[in-house]
Amino acid sequence: MNFDVKHYEPPGPIGWAFIKSRGPINAIMGPGGSGKTVASCVKGVMHAAEFMPVCKDGWVRVKTLCVRDTYRSFARTALASWYNMFPEKHAWTVKHEGGQDRPVVHTLQWEAIRGRDKIKIEYVMETGAIGDNDLETFAKGYEISMAWGNEYDLLPENTLPIFFQRCGRYPPMEMIAPSEIERVSREGRKAMQVMGLEVDDSEPVLPRIVWGDMNPPDSLEHPAYTTPFGETSKPGAMVENITPGWHGFWQPGGLSPNAENRKGKPRSSYELEAATTKDKRLVQRMVHSLPANSAAGAPVYPEFSRVLHLADQPIEPTPGLGLTIGVDAGGSPAATIGQPQPNGQERLLAELVTDPGTGPTRFGNMLIDLLIRRFPNLPILGVWGDPAAFMGGDTQTGEFNWIQVVQGIIRTTIQVAPSNEPHIRQEAVRFHLTNLIDGQTPGYLVDPRCKVMVGGFEAHYMLTKQATAGATDNLAVVKNKHSHPHDAEQYRILGYRGLAAVIGEAAKASLPGNVTSLQQRRQERNARQQQYRQGDFNVWDV
Repeated sequence: MNFDVKHYEPPGPIGWAFIKSRGPINAIMGPGGSGKTVASCVKGVMHAAEFMPVCKDGWVRVKTLCVRDTYRSFARTALASWYNMFPEKHAWTVKHEGGQDRPVVHTLQWEAIRGRDKIKIEYVMETGAIGDNDLETFAKGYEISMAWGNEYDLLPENTLPIFFQRCGRYPPMEMIAPSEIERVSREGRKAMQVMGLEVDDSEPVLPRIVWGDMNPPDSLEHPAYTTPFGETSKPGAMVENITPGWHGFWQPGGLSPNAENRKGKPRSSYELEAATTKDKRLVQRMVHSLPANSAAGAPVYPEFSRVLHLADQPIEPTPGLGLTIGVDAGGSPAATIGQPQPNGQERLLAELVTDPGTGPTRFGNMLIDLLIRRFPNLPILGVWGDPAAFMGGDTQTGEFNWIQVVQGIIRTTIQVAPSNEPHIRQEAVRFHLTNLIDGQTPGYLVDPRCKVMVGGFEAHYMLTKQATAGATDNLAVVKNKHSHPHDAEQYRILGYRGLAAVIGEAAKASLPGNVTSLQQRRQERNARQQQYRQGDFNVWDV
């Protein structure tokens, strides 16, 4: 036997919490080699020994179904890990059937100590491949205790909920000791209530425990990711009831100091993968434990880090400090509201994203409502808008342009953004993304409620395929719902910082350490000149 389950060491605190959780629906996500599959093997066995009800004859009887897309996939992943822990001729094996392109039914029996009592356990692990079958039809034949979806992001969206319905059916209720029914029903009723189901206080509810494991998927919108983790969780997080009844366990990336399963996969292995894998989105998923849109263009801001730049909780505005606002016009107008901090940090506090066809009057009313509701009594330092939106009005005929309509509603002057050049606008934001204040504080922080902005930073504010492939000198951005608030954010930051500052910082970043820009030389010269009174002469200033 290659693996001694009695001496199993969990991969880390996230993996251990996943193993111990009784959900009722659990999902664990992490980079390649983080110990997810082995933890899933241990999870069912541990629940059988520690929690599942004892029958009247003193036996704990459990059936766990492990599902995958195909039987060949089973052989490479879940089944390989299961056999490493419990080979066919394991000391606990009493029966083994199937294999290859057929379901495996592996029956184990062993004794365990629960409290002061010694109990006997019969544990049946069965595998099933959904393949091209209809999921509901496939699931109907199963009466099980627990279910496990291996690499469940590759399975139909409702796989875990469907098999949740098939759990709690084995062993039959009449076989279980009455005291055990009451014990497990207390927790079962609570689980049903969390999921919004009405359960009578005296109703018996047998355990239903379902779990799935996966690497971060190849889409930020993948339901296997958003259902347990939502849109704003981070690696290292353990979250509950973002979807009622679901518990999410997100292991840190392989290069994180908190990475799990270091004994199974050392840091050097992840470093090698990151250095030699051409597809950087695959590196995001398998090394850094982050979902990534695999079939999209290159993101405009690869510098954005969910771990670094996304706040852990909603950001409350700093009392007394003014707000800055960026506005993007067009068919789907958008706005961003931020608050520059005294230490130089930029904080994005709110986004306003509208539907296509939203006119200036409706947009202005939505913006003033957001300001009154979220930011009462805070001064506005400035509002900057899309330069193109200032065109089209005719003061002689009384025709207002888009900007005039909006600023008339919010009662604040909207200034023309210093530039509409995409590269300059993006550099204004990039400066804060790449800035670490005091070497540790991020120069840019996003409120997690800004979901469209976050989605844009991570993937959807992206270059066109031509620009990504380098087939054009024009770094064009894909126009979508994420591009509009990102344009607004660029106007906000560029307007507040000023064009000269942005260009100066960009030039400084591109120059060698021993070279200064012309702008910096002019600033130094002006500073020296101010040291002398009028009439003073210094030969070095000639």
